[in-house]
Amino acid sequence: MSKPAVSLATLESHNHIVDDIGRGVKVYNQGGVQWEEWEPGLYLARVPHKGGFKTVKIVFTRDGQDLKEHFCDCTWRYKDPPVCRHVVAAALAIQGGVVESKIELGKTAAVSAVVGESNIASFIGSGSLPVFATPSMIALMEKAACACLEGALEPGQTSVGSRIDVEHSAASPAGAEITATAKIVAVFGRRIEYTVAAFEGDKQIGGGKHTRSIVEEARFMEKTRTKKV
Repeated sequence: MSKPAVSLATLESHNHIVDDIGRGVKVYNQGGVQWEEWEPGLYLARVPHKGGFKTVKIVFTRDGQDLKEHFCDCTWRYKDPPVCRHVVAAALAIQGGVVESKIELGKTAAVSAVVGESNIASFIGSGSLPVFATPSMIALMEKAACACLEGALEPGQTSVGSRIDVEHSAASPAGAEITATAKIVAVFGRRIEYTVAAFEGDKQIGGGKHTRSIVEEARFMEKTRTKKV
């Protein structure tokens, strides 16, 4: 497993106790967190708390960029335990500090296109009418999602779409200007989740959710080329 490298954006994206991400950073900065690796990827930590300690267990994902499992004495009653300040402090201590990330929760982007011959249903093959095609709307939404990551990826990285669940609720004729928007709502290591929408003027014509994954471009293409046909 890679060295743990969980960003604050990823911690914020998990179900968490309100304000405990910031509190966890403060606990970490105050020092005193003790930890050991019991087996690859599984860590136990003792985190200072009111003159005593809280016991924390963390299992990182295989790439080390997210939490696969976590447990703390203070959340054991929860069926789906939220991330608490002690889990945050333990994760930061294990990985040696706060991981900087240029990917921002809440980041938005918008892109536009005019409905024309190349993006209508009858040309795309997704229908017989000269109206804005659903695949074209999806492509515009993905373009907006990519724009949210501009300047945030490392050299050699790119993103690929892995899931989209949208509704196309209204037709748009040739000549209409369509604007697609995307907003980053969660960051789980290399997985980025968005809300997306499309508008014709002030009228929303579509919307839903989209997921992209950050990949190393060269490695991704090499794996693609070497797949057996």
